[in-house]
Amino acid sequence: MHHVSLKLALPLQSGKEMVKHHTETYEVQAQFNRLVSLEEFDETRQADLERMKDQFRRLLLQERVNKSGCISEGVWENDQRRIRITKVEGKWQSFGYEDATGKYVDSHEGLFLMEMNRLMVRWNSMVVSIEQGYSLFLGHPETLTLEEYQIYSMLVRASYYVLRYDPARRYSAGQSDVPSAEERCVWRNLFEMLNQSNPRDGGTIPKEDSKLYETVKRSMKKYSNIIRKPPQSYQEQYRDEPASKRQRSENTATKRENDGFKRIEQFRRMFDRFDIVRSLIDEGSSDIVEPEGESTLRLAFDLFATESQTFKKSLPPLPIARIIVRRSSQPMPHFTEVQRLFGQQKTPIPLMLMLVSESLSVHCFLYDIRKVARNIIALPDEHLTR
Repeated sequence: MHHVSLKLALPLQSGKEMVKHHTETYEVQAQFNRLVSLEEFDETRQADLERMKDQFRRLLLQERVNKSGCISEGVWENDQRRIRITKVEGKWQSFGYEDATGKYVDSHEGLFLMEMNRLMVRWNSMVVSIEQGYSLFLGHPETLTLEEYQIYSMLVRASYYVLRYDPARRYSAGQSDVPSAEERCVWRNLFEMLNQSNPRDGGTIPKEDSKLYETVKRSMKKYSNIIRKPPQSYQEQYRDEPASKRQRSENTATKRENDGFKRIEQFRRMFDRFDIVRSLIDEGSSDIVEPEGESTLRLAFDLFATESQTFKKSLPPLPIARIIVRRSSQPMPHFTEVQRLFGQQKTPIPLMLMLVSESLSVHCFLYDIRKVARNIIALPDEHLTR
């Protein structure tokens, strides 16, 4: 009988060490609740700072325990600024791409997966740490900046789908955005009744929908007449009521009318406080001042809704917004810059300007510059129609 001795590459921890590892706290208790100047930095605050440093050291010295079999692995290709995946674990629905040479993830995707403990990257046979990843994967001409990665990480952690903006990307025609045949007929008839152009209509009704359109048109006309002139039976059903009940109904109607006048007065006071600002988007406006110099605005990401259950990175739906990332220390972009960038899109998508401060806090501004049709409805004079 032969005895085989196995030499373990990594030391095993005892049960007591495992329990201790999982029961110790990972929090650093800080007494600082605001920034202090050097004059305010007394001995108490100095002692608190040293205690925090000791707690951080203990956290860094703790031996991490992980299951390497549940983590994907990859190799950093520095020339192409990408990570070649050598071992895949879990779902990769919205990360990476695949070609004839293998499966890859972009540098920012790899850094995010490393932070989520889903990917281990090696370079020159050495494991890349997260700190090294920030220096290696970000800040190069063809990669994301630190601010852009902060936005990417924040949105993906919030369960959004985020892709780098690509003007050549193809999008799928989402069936959920296409109204039903009955809904199209309702909108077409409604705009015809208002004598207005229908922005939802392509101009013609398909032959298979022509009968449905006539049915919808008759139904809408019927209910329109009922609203304008209620049936005689509806008016007569209250004639035979007792006088006391009719009196209560009249009092109730008078009260509702007074409440209506009060509500109108509230709206009038509200509108008096509005400042009416003339739009500069209208064609022919000569008051637009063009900013000097070349615009530095560029689209960074496409943002997709979280409920996109069938999301495919190769053929995604239309994004809900396109993101511009800037540092808060930079001046706010001129509106004409945003308007020009909005107009360069093949399909008008709202733009979201996200400002990242030095503390990595984020402020968002949404620009939806799609033109809204001005609907002018002429109501007939009640005195003339009686």
